[in-house]
Amino acid sequence: MFLVDYAHVHPALAYGLVGAAALAEALPVLGALVPGDVIILGIGALVPTGAVGLWPLILAATVGAVIGDGLSFGLGRHYREALLGRWPIRGHLAWVARGEQFSERHGGKSVFIARFTPGMRAIVPTLSGMLRMSPARFYTMNVLSAVIWAPLHVVAGAAIGAALVLLGAVAGRLAMLVAIVLALVALVIWGTRAVARRVPPRVTAAADGLRRWALRRDSVLRRSVLAFLDPARRELPGLALLASILVASLWLFLGVLQDVLAGDPLVRANEAVLHFMQSLRIDAVDRVMVAITELGDPSVVTAVAFAALLWFAVRRNGRAAAHAAGAVGLSAALTFVVKSALRTPRPFAPDAAWQTFAFPSGHSAVNAALYGFLAIVAAWGSSKRTVFTVAGAASLLVAAIAFSRIYLGLHWLSDVLAGIAFGTAWAAFLAIAYLRRNPPRIGAGGLCAFTGAALLVAGGWHIDRSHREDMARYAVQEPSVPMRWDAWWQSRWAGLPARRRDLEGESGAALTFQWAGSVATLARDLAGRGWTKPTPWSVRSTLAWLRPHVPIAHLPVLPRLEDGREQALVRTLPVGGASGDSRFVLRVWRSSVEITGLAGGSVPLLVGMVEKERIDRSVAFVTMTHSTPDYGAGLEALAAAMPLSRRVVRADEARQPGWRGRVILGRSGPAPSGLRPGS
Repeated sequence: MFLVDYAHVHPALAYGLVGAAALAEALPVLGALVPGDVIILGIGALVPTGAVGLWPLILAATVGAVIGDGLSFGLGRHYREALLGRWPIRGHLAWVARGEQFSERHGGKSVFIARFTPGMRAIVPTLSGMLRMSPARFYTMNVLSAVIWAPLHVVAGAAIGAALVLLGAVAGRLAMLVAIVLALVALVIWGTRAVARRVPPRVTAAADGLRRWALRRDSVLRRSVLAFLDPARRELPGLALLASILVASLWLFLGVLQDVLAGDPLVRANEAVLHFMQSLRIDAVDRVMVAITELGDPSVVTAVAFAALLWFAVRRNGRAAAHAAGAVGLSAALTFVVKSALRTPRPFAPDAAWQTFAFPSGHSAVNAALYGFLAIVAAWGSSKRTVFTVAGAASLLVAAIAFSRIYLGLHWLSDVLAGIAFGTAWAAFLAIAYLRRNPPRIGAGGLCAFTGAALLVAGGWHIDRSHREDMARYAVQEPSVPMRWDAWWQSRWAGLPARRRDLEGESGAALTFQWAGSVATLARDLAGRGWTKPTPWSVRSTLAWLRPHVPIAHLPVLPRLEDGREQALVRTLPVGGASGDSRFVLRVWRSSVEITGLAGGSVPLLVGMVEKERIDRSVAFVTMTHSTPDYGAGLEALAAAMPLSRRVVRADEARQPGWRGRVILGRSGPAPSGLRPGS
């Protein structure tokens, strides 16, 4: 997985992140907003993979927790009551009151207990300094609590990771999907809350500053500004907020568009994300995702839009009805025009001519425009709680529909990002056009209930009618590019990617091996020359990482992704005997190429690389490993295991230090007519 891969390559960053998360949780008030527990548990779950070590994580979390509490204590001791009038505490004095009650109730043990109490750990250390607790008592409780708190969190995360390893691939994929969904939900909720709470005060402050500027002199421009910023216009802050959303959404859309036209890393990451999502597919989750994407289908969107128009008609609000119709109709028309102009193909061949092009995602754009406009109109002039609830519900629905399109492979990541940005910008533009004349309020409860009922009824009917057919239409697809065996063997091997690609679209280590044949045949050929299966992941092999002197053969091999694909085969060859500290590791992934022109039918084309992995004993009481590509002895050992192989050189990579562009081509079965094994 990407996180495992990244943590393995940059373990120092993982340890630093754990330490920073533990430290940040103790910062006054701000610590309550930092998901430190989640970060530590998540990185702790990587311990069974070998990407990070258990004891370094515990040490990082302990040191970070002690420093964080000590820093907060020092701030409280130095500034005392003056700290209450400063950001960020001055806006959360209710938390200070609860912290004082907590400290009075628990006395000298409050620092220890607060460490294990969410919310209190972000204020009690500061209050302890303000209340002049003795440093000896504070640091005793601080260190003692950190020594207990840090191992509990890291070991709990490691236990979760070990359980996922033992439960198998399906559980791992499900856990990864749950983690992704929870992260998206948290991101949507945080973003909605941040916009609703932070932007309006800043807009008001900016308007006040502009008003003061206009009052300094008399001119036509300044009088116009004063008229526009008239305090009697209560709708002004809301319109300014919508204008900010419009500008930000357009900026995002144009940024993604620029990346698509220029072929930047975002576009190169499209395929990696697609393959990664396809590798996470599970039948039970597929059923849910297909149902979610069906909620955004044109028939359901039309039904919800019609319900909104009916509600506006009953309330005799023709302008709102016209703008709601424009949110759906014009967003669909505009995205179709952009699609036709750019002509970006979809990940998989569509089943209808009008679905040929992908960018931007019309599905995501229309849903974002419709539900965005309805949410703005419904929440206009309501309480902050209502605004947050309505905006959050609409955002979650749009995000869920958009994520289902990526999961099912119906759109590229860039398509969905651009579609959401375009739809949100269009919704904000229509809302500004509608609300600038201060129209009468529309009951949020009635509109949400009426359109929500339409969504449930129309969505349920559409899912019941189309789900079986859509499950077959959206089944996992593995697109393949046919290539004749002789063409690949002679020259077209050079057209395959030269380097491994990660989920960010960036190029990594060189791919130095290509194999035309089945995985089983390759495994058989390798076994005859000493290449064996690595130690599988288990409780025993996981605990082996905690032993300071363990042979490398007893350690599992860390997973790697290539363009979002999981490893199809991993084999190891010891260096210096089975008890040594080094080994060659061969990793093989499936490519999108299918080799044809064989008497027995087609075979897949596999790509791979050889690494040299060695034990790093620089950290006491724990075992770590370090891997580097091996372009010399490792490649020669691999070539020796291939009965039918050929050494070739990539002309465009021939000057790369160490590698020199060398690639091993291997195949199973008889050679093509007229070709010798070494030709």
